Amino acid sequence: MGDTGPQPRRDGGGGAAGTEPGRRSPPPPAGTLVFAGSGPADVAAARAFWSSAALPPPLESRLGPAAPCQSERESIFEAHNVQKAEENEKYFQQAKKREEILALLRKQREERIAKELISHPYKPKTKTDQLRGKVSDSDLMDQEAVKALK
Repeated sequence: MGDTGPQPRRDGGGGAAGTEPGRRSPPPPAGTLVFAGSGPADVAAARAFWSSAALPPPLESRLGPAAPCQSERESIFEAHNVQKAEENEKYFQQAKKREEILALLRKQREERIAKELISHPYKPKTKTDQLRGKVSDSDLMDQEAVKALK
């Protein structure tokens, strides 16, 4: 790093405070700005710069988070409401679609049952239909054994 120009030193009225390398110097007392070892033009320019320079306070000095201004809060609230309305609309559309699908399934089921009822008398009898009516001898014996145990 090179020489950045004259550096100001606040001096309470005279005398320069010497510093050793590696040691931190105490904060300068409030007073006039002194520019040592510089020409008059550099001194004038540096004085103008350092007089106009105002640094914001460091972040550590803030006690809490900065509160957003009223317009920011309103825009955040409005954006939240818009997002919530969009979500509600999406859920409403999903519910409507679900109801339509369920209605279609009910209609298809009713049509299928109606067709089966029409064709039921004309269907041929199968062995499974005949076996349902008959109970095997072993099942009867098992049922009697269960009744005897009770």
